[in-house]
Amino acid sequence: MKLNTYEKQSLRNFLGLYLGSSFVLMVVIALLFVAYAKNLLLENTKIRLQDQANKITQDVIEAHMQAIDEPFKTLAHKHSHARFVLLDRHNRVLFNYHFGNATSLTFFSQATHFPSFWDKNNTFYLVDNKTFGHLGVHFVIVQEDHTRNLFAPLYKQVLLVFLCAFVCVGGIAIFLAQLFLKPLKDEVARIDAFSKDIAHELNTPIATLLMGAKALLKVEDNPKTRGILMSAQRIYYLYHQLAYIFMEDLRHEEAHLLDLQSLISGQITSFEQMASFYKLTLSHDLKPKTLKACEEDIVTLVGNLLMNAIKYNQPHGFVHVCLDRDLIITNSGRAIPPHKIEALTRRYTRIEGHTHGYGIGLDLVRRICNRYGFALEITSTPSPTQPNQYENTFKVILDKPTQGLN
Repeated sequence: MKLNTYEKQSLRNFLGLYLGSSFVLMVVIALLFVAYAKNLLLENTKIRLQDQANKITQDVIEAHMQAIDEPFKTLAHKHSHARFVLLDRHNRVLFNYHFGNATSLTFFSQATHFPSFWDKNNTFYLVDNKTFGHLGVHFVIVQEDHTRNLFAPLYKQVLLVFLCAFVCVGGIAIFLAQLFLKPLKDEVARIDAFSKDIAHELNTPIATLLMGAKALLKVEDNPKTRGILMSAQRIYYLYHQLAYIFMEDLRHEEAHLLDLQSLISGQITSFEQMASFYKLTLSHDLKPKTLKACEEDIVTLVGNLLMNAIKYNQPHGFVHVCLDRDLIITNSGRAIPPHKIEALTRRYTRIEGHTHGYGIGLDLVRRICNRYGFALEITSTPSPTQPNQYENTFKVILDKPTQGLN
């Protein structure tokens, strides 16, 4: 399924939330299972050692009651599979059968409750005292060795199951996301096709309207005809914005070396009549500079910044364009609140009190800047020459741009 930018973002958000929450839940379940499995393994080991200790204790008591000769050798023969030691009341060794060095209760931190289960030095121990002094035995200690990484097989098994389960959950998440997005995608595709058809059909009448307004201005130059021309130019400009958005995925323009000085100069010329109509001074200081990019992207970027500088200006104000290392467009106008500066580049965002624009232009500027690796800086400072006036500066940092995406 081919997805556009917004659908991809929605899919990423859904997958991030779904997989993130699933991951956390599965980690919690895995940790609980590991804790349960470890306790179960230790408990089974304790029961097994306790069973050995009980059998040895029982044989000690029977040997004492039956007065068996050499009872300890009999115990060793009968419990040849076990490793144990028998201690008297003073912790002295009475009999040691394949037992290690832990032949004193001090090794078990002075164990006070019995049976007592210990895991020390890669060995399990169980200490019991139910012989009640038969054959002089007061303590039975049973030993069983284990590997250093006792729980490593458990960890590997849980990790393998976890990864397999997470892959399955990821596959289900992708399937569900595509299933849920399909109706939305179909509707968006229908609206998108309709919008592109409208944008294509509007091209001719808008161009005709603009040419007619320019021809009328040549015949009759008065405020009314200039107003008609400005309205036609605003309509054409808005059409150009919409066409740029709707046709973006259909353009296959290759990036090439542009003469920014000439390109920006042409854009300034196209806005001179509009600036004159709004009684603004449009000036520029352009230095030679070249840049590898798609021409339509740079035209859209410069055009949007100029249009904003004119729309959000004041009568008898100014617009100044400077091109040197960076592109800087400064205009007079109302102050931009600091908390609104970052939000200005989001679509449909406007400053309170302004009703001229639609909140589209700076969003396009931001997207083009992101595409080429430019940085957009917006500042609003009091005018040094005009009281109660502000100078709003839009600076596009052009250093080290990357090639545009097609």
